[in-house]
Amino acid sequence: MKIVLIGGVKVGHDIVRQLTREGHDIIVIDSQSSVVEEINNSLDLMAICGNGANLDVLKEADAAHADLLIACTAQDELNILCCIFGRKLGCANTIARVRSPEYAEQMYYIKDELGLSMTINPELNAAREMFSILGIPGVLRRDSFPQSRVEIVEINAKEGSVLDGLKLPDFNKKLHCKALVCAIRRGNEVIVPDGSVEIKAGDKLSVCARATEIVKMLNASGLKLKKAKNIMIIGGSVVADYLTYLLVKAGARVKVIERNANKAAQFAARYPDVEVICADGSNEEVLKNEHADQMDAVATLTDIDEENLILSMYLSHEGVPQVITKVNRSEYGSLLADKGVSRLVCPKKLCADTIVAYVRAMQNTGDSSVLTLHHLVDGRIDALEFNVTSSCRHLGKMLKDIKFKPNILIACINRMGKAIIPGGFDSFEEGDTVIVINSSDRVILDLNDIFVSEG
Repeated sequence: MKIVLIGGVKVGHDIVRQLTREGHDIIVIDSQSSVVEEINNSLDLMAICGNGANLDVLKEADAAHADLLIACTAQDELNILCCIFGRKLGCANTIARVRSPEYAEQMYYIKDELGLSMTINPELNAAREMFSILGIPGVLRRDSFPQSRVEIVEINAKEGSVLDGLKLPDFNKKLHCKALVCAIRRGNEVIVPDGSVEIKAGDKLSVCARATEIVKMLNASGLKLKKAKNIMIIGGSVVADYLTYLLVKAGARVKVIERNANKAAQFAARYPDVEVICADGSNEEVLKNEHADQMDAVATLTDIDEENLILSMYLSHEGVPQVITKVNRSEYGSLLADKGVSRLVCPKKLCADTIVAYVRAMQNTGDSSVLTLHHLVDGRIDALEFNVTSSCRHLGKMLKDIKFKPNILIACINRMGKAIIPGGFDSFEEGDTVIVINSSDRVILDLNDIFVSEG
């Protein structure tokens, strides 16, 4: 596919990296000559220096013949304008990054009235991710599959816990649940497990199950924490604004610490039921005075990664049950996982994942195309949700008799609302939805792509 991307830094760089890896033809437009020079020198694609809302620049990028235009500059209004002009030139599909809370309630109007294919809000997506994690205390990450009505959560196998030394065939019996371990992160190694794998202390397990089964699993494994009702947010960032809104709506008691007096005043005016403290949230004395160690959860949401990470390590050391950390550079996670920084949320990565899923859906508009896509284990594993249609090559055949491509795992089959953790004697039936686990270096666009070719 031919894709024009406007805005080559921050969010744009992650999108470029993922889409070029999947073989798309990318043209980048950026107003900064240094960014354009860096892209031209380091990536195998074309970059143009200019204003993406300028018709001459869009014509130079041949936007009229592009399959998709993505505008992700730092300015919402500029992104919307770029998409309008792209549509005017003939580009049928456009995506605008719109991140301001002021536009959040108008998003449907903006999308429909201006003819945008999709609007995306990295900060709102990050806040929803954090809110979702807080909804099931004890998990490190939580991804939902709406059609199949199941979730994949990441949990930590702690030393001396029930999970330590547990063999996978005994997992459900020991933990009194119906679930499937679909990926294991062991140090720098990623394992798509079979029945011979034994869980070791320090492993991060990606587990697929219904929410009720996940709660059973957490209770039996000793990982279940009490539901977070008292939550502290450090930093009055855009993500903090969205998360505060979601938490207040859910009835949580929220305390926000923000060092900037103007931001603190705006927060207090916007959320009269929230306790807003104008102070330096990175100061140890401030945290002690505000009883951070007595909170059910703390989210570090300043605009500085290093500050968020150091704060999270300190708060974890002080015994806060749940600490959620916002970062712009997701590679920090693997470096600091053993230092108490385990619940990382990266807005720009979530944004890139959403756009990649949209592009994959564009590539295959058939009945068995990708419904949902989540990247697991730092993007090294894909979890994909498909409809099973009459075009599926192995309808009714037992899974044990089907030849799958290497490192393919069927995590769940949903049949008429019933989630099935599959075994060898289960099968695909028309009308099912299925979740497939696949190595991310192989692109799967259609359910039939997971089978070994016949003949």
